Amino acid sequence: MREFNRYADTIDSNTIIETMKNEITVSDRVHIVPLGYEKDRILEPLRELKADRVILLLHENKGDDPWYHKEVKKTLREGPLDLEERDCNIFDMYGSIEKIASIVDQHASDDVYVNLATGSKVTAIGGMIACMLTNATPYYVRAKKYGPEDEEGPPNNPVSAGVEGIDNLPSFHIDEPPAEQIRILRFVSEEGPVAKSNLIKFGRETNLPFMRNHNSKHRTGEYRLLDSHIIKPLLERDAISVEEIGRRSEVRITDDGKNTLRAFNYLL
Repeated sequence: MREFNRYADTIDSNTIIETMKNEITVSDRVHIVPLGYEKDRILEPLRELKADRVILLLHENKGDDPWYHKEVKKTLREGPLDLEERDCNIFDMYGSIEKIASIVDQHASDDVYVNLATGSKVTAIGGMIACMLTNATPYYVRAKKYGPEDEEGPPNNPVSAGVEGIDNLPSFHIDEPPAEQIRILRFVSEEGPVAKSNLIKFGRETNLPFMRNHNSKHRTGEYRLLDSHIIKPLLERDAISVEEIGRRSEVRITDDGKNTLRAFNYLL
């Protein structure tokens, strides 16, 4: 006991505190917020929900920011929150899904929330889908007052004022496609049209699961694996088309496939 007390006396209390901080990790409350034509519905929920970090999604702006955008940025930059700014086309559905889902994926150990009220209607839909694909929590901010909607271009004032309430929205999980399907889709997009034999070769060279985990020792078995794990699921998504040219099957990406690739590119 005397030996223990002598050892304890040599330990600085600050060292103990720093050690505990390093060993105990606490999840941050991360809010993903599109910067649309809003001010109050951006700032007030961050205070109300005690956010630790905000990731502001900025749409490309070719002119000067309206005054309320400048105020939002100034308030966040000077406030206690950690602030990140990311570019995002808030009027593009699949781009919004990819951007939001990738951010959620980067903050897998945090509690992530997505504000669906502050961007465009397209961003709201894309954000909701991104939440359904991940473990992020969507919320909607009800305004006290709404302004006119007949202005062309960025309005001179926010489209709403005040916050009436904040609603958590139910999010039903939907499964992401396997990453190997998205990798094949990108290969077809870049190299297409691609013969099935080249997809098998690509799967073998990149060690994709459908080739890595198979027990088939015959070429026919490899084609069956390609069809069951890759071709059939992508056809069901209308992501590819397959054309038979003699004894050769050529795979092409479709417009739906290009959108699928954009939405799920974060898996790669």
